Amino acid sequence: MAAVRASSRRLRNLLTRRLTARTNLGLSLNLHPMSSFAQDEASKAAPEEAPGHSYESLRVTSAQKHILHVQLNRPEKRNAMNKAFWSEMVVCFNKIAEDSDCRAVVISGAGKMFTSGIDFVDMASGLLQPAGDDVARISWHLHSLLSRYQETFSVIEKCPKPVIGAIHGGCIGAGVDLITACDIRYCTQDASFQVKEVDLGLAADVGTLQRLPRVIGNQSLVNELAFTARKMMADEALESGLVSRVFPDKEVMLDAAFALAAEISSKSPVAVQSTKINLLYSRDHSVTDSLNFMKSWNMSMLQTEDVKPPAQPLKMAFVPAPGYQPAYNPCAGMCGQGNSPSCPTRFFVNFEVGQGPDADIAFHFNPRFDGWDKVVLNTRQNGNWGNEEKKRSMPFSKGAAFELVFMVLADHYKVVVNGNPFYEFGHRIPLQMVTHLHVDGDLQLQSINFIGGQPAPNQVPMPNPVYPTMEGPPTFNPPVPFNGRLQGGLTARRTIIVKGYVPPTAKSFVINFKVGSSGDLALHINPRLNEGTVVRNSFLNGLWGAEERKVSYNPFGPGQFFDLSIRCGMDRFKVYANGQHLFDFSHRLSAFQRVDMVEIQGDVTLSYVQI
Repeated sequence: MAAVRASSRRLRNLLTRRLTARTNLGLSLNLHPMSSFAQDEASKAAPEEAPGHSYESLRVTSAQKHILHVQLNRPEKRNAMNKAFWSEMVVCFNKIAEDSDCRAVVISGAGKMFTSGIDFVDMASGLLQPAGDDVARISWHLHSLLSRYQETFSVIEKCPKPVIGAIHGGCIGAGVDLITACDIRYCTQDASFQVKEVDLGLAADVGTLQRLPRVIGNQSLVNELAFTARKMMADEALESGLVSRVFPDKEVMLDAAFALAAEISSKSPVAVQSTKINLLYSRDHSVTDSLNFMKSWNMSMLQTEDVKPPAQPLKMAFVPAPGYQPAYNPCAGMCGQGNSPSCPTRFFVNFEVGQGPDADIAFHFNPRFDGWDKVVLNTRQNGNWGNEEKKRSMPFSKGAAFELVFMVLADHYKVVVNGNPFYEFGHRIPLQMVTHLHVDGDLQLQSINFIGGQPAPNQVPMPNPVYPTMEGPPTFNPPVPFNGRLQGGLTARRTIIVKGYVPPTAKSFVINFKVGSSGDLALHINPRLNEGTVVRNSFLNGLWGAEERKVSYNPFGPGQFFDLSIRCGMDRFKVYANGQHLFDFSHRLSAFQRVDMVEIQGDVTLSYVQI
């Protein structure tokens, strides 16, 4: 027994020397403060600490509504995980789990890297030099310690709120244990990941060896990383599935992480948290057990008020984008955007007189996928269908996105599909009688907008609206690049409408409010798909200003339709996307009336522009 005790002491002493001395690989765990960084960091205004979250090793702030930002906050020690960290993480995430206002979490590292892993200098006395000589008692003590340390990261996984890991610089050792417990991982181009433990004579024991194989699904690669302690760089992390996106720098990555968290937070918290719980259960159980668990779970969850009823037929009511008032005949036109399922049968769009199953139909547009693909067009009056008009040419592709525009002209309805004129259907019922729009069938409708026209004959003129209407006529399906002239210049309370589609392969596009004579840009809107952000700026006197990037959410995803309303106010632009406020941009060009052009360039397909 004495020999065993002596051997145990020698092992502990050896490990202690190895973990506090410089290694042959150049790793030193005696970390020194980085004074220049600390000065830079102190000069920045920091957001206020979230109530109830005061820690030594962490900083928790309310980044946005329903979003908490958890930072590993020992930048002078490269966010090494000290004794306080292991208990504070458990306290922090248990509080977050019970916080009904929090719907998503972003976790990142302060300073120049995400984390250098365990602070063995701080922890060596407790972990590697436990009191006493009895091997069995020491073993039980270490067992208890490791259980507590494992819970530090398991608590992230157990938290029902989605956790987004945002990694920059190095993510070493226990940092990999931490991020594999996160639900989503983003990283910067300079990020690296290292399962470092074998270099220290240890085996990773707080989660990496259990979670990493499930995260990337490649046991051979996991073995290679764990046996060699080599670095995995950002591009390999993306390719392997460890991270889902890579960004050029920390600021861009955090903007994208917060935008993703905002999008998650906009969903039903019952639905999102139920989804996370069931995904984790299904990961560790058979399909049969997981389906049974889901049934039991949803017995109660399906009774939530968050469950939305199926969409009802759309009434033809003109709903203006924020920033302007309706002053148009609703029958002037309709623009719909959506997707056709992979196995459609038919769908229809009806311009109806009144409401109900027996209502007259002024125009019935009915694509049919029945082996003899065709589009049927007709009218129904007093319960009787008129003479069918058919076009045996199907403009819709199965499983593909589409844009469908109905232009209501004096003599006929003009149908345009994906920017191409498709059919003209002459009026059989006076268009002034049309009151409702009814859409149903095998399609997934993403957006619908009523556009254009002049006041109807029986419409009472609006008395001096709070916001003037758009001044120019609408342009349907304009080519890109688009150059539109603002007649009379940009005036306060003027609103510009831009609707379009972001192709799946898009990288970037711009919308510029330009002074034609000088080339100055009062507002430059630049969605960057490869960075997951929306950049705003000005270009005045040959110089770019300071970029603005933060948005409440990002509506410009690959394959997505968008509907922008850009309103010029006295002191700022207010921009809405798909009916939600996106951002404000304070005027930098005080004489904004000099703006006389709107430019749109890049990877975008336009369906409707009104300036």
